[in-house]
Formats: sequence, C-alpha cells, structure tokens
Amino acid sequence: MRGKVLAVTQSLIKIKLTLFLIIGLALISGYTDKVIGSEEGKKTVVKKDDKIKIHYTVSLKDGTVFDRSKEGNPLEFTVGSEQMPRGLDQAVIGMKLNERKNVTVEPKDAYGKRNEDLVMKFDKNKLPKNLEPTIGMVVKIENIPGTIVNVDEKQIILDGNHPLAGKDVVFDIKVVGIE
Repeated sequence: MRGKVLAVTQSLIKIKLTLFLIIGLALISGYTDKVIGSEEGKKTVVKKDDKIKIHYTVSLKDGTVFDRSKEGNPLEFTVGSEQMPRGLDQAVIGMKLNERKNVTVEPKDAYGKRNEDLVMKFDKNKLPKNLEPTIGMVVKIENIPGTIVNVDEKQIILDGNHPLAGKDVVFDIKVVGIE
C-alpha cells in the first residue's frame, strides 16, 4: 500500500514539474494568450486582423494638432484592412492593451504625397446660389471633394489633396480595446 502511495506521489510531482516547465516555456516564448489565457481570455497584444479601439492625436512635427479622438469615443478599425494610413496600421501591431506610443510617419505612409493636379479652378457659378465660399471651407464641386484655398470674383480654387498630404505626421496612440 505504501508503495502505491509513493508511486502516485512521484507521478503527481512529475506532472507538476512538467506543467511548470510548459508554462515557463510559454511565458518565455510569448504564448501566454494561447496557453494560460491572459486577462481572462481577452487579447492583450495587437496582431494583424484584430479589431481594435484606440485613442489618438494626429499632429504635425511642430506640435500643431490636426485631429484627436473624443473622450469616451475611441476610433475602431481592423488592423491590416487598409482603413487607416499604413504608418498607423503598422505602428499598432505588437502594442499591448493600454500601451501608449508616439510615432512619426512620413507622407508616403501617412496621407500620401501632395499632388498638384488635385488643385483645380472652378467657376463660382458651379456652387449653390445660397453658398458663400470662404477659404478653408470643405465642399464638393462636380463630385470632387476639396478645400477652398482661394476665392475671387469669378473663380474659386479647390485643393483636393488631404490637408496633411505631403507632411510628416505624428500619431500619439493608446490602445484601449482588442478583439
């Protein structure tokens, strides 16, 4: 009888040691989400195809803020789905839940290079009669969206480039949700 108890005890010790070894290797290798589940089965590291929520600020290198998320209303998107500028999409991969990152992105990976062919002149009579065009106004003329950059008596000049086209931008990102 004593021999059986000793054999069972030794088997339990071997099982415990094996589990500790497996868990230790999983921790070292970064497979904790798959082996023991992290934060009760929630994803904690951003990977391609994850649906994520971020709070963000987009600014120029000089600190001029262009856009930011509203408190309590994070931006949601699927990583790698080309919904966001490539630089932002790549920056979030590998970030952890609640991690904050500041990344500067060149125009080619942000809002593109500036295209002077997208700066066009239109007759003022193409606008609705009740619209008084002003510089900085965003409008759509002949199905072309853009920002009015100049107005004279007869014409307006519309810039169809994104306002940040051709500029390095700084994304300040905080991951607040991963699915």
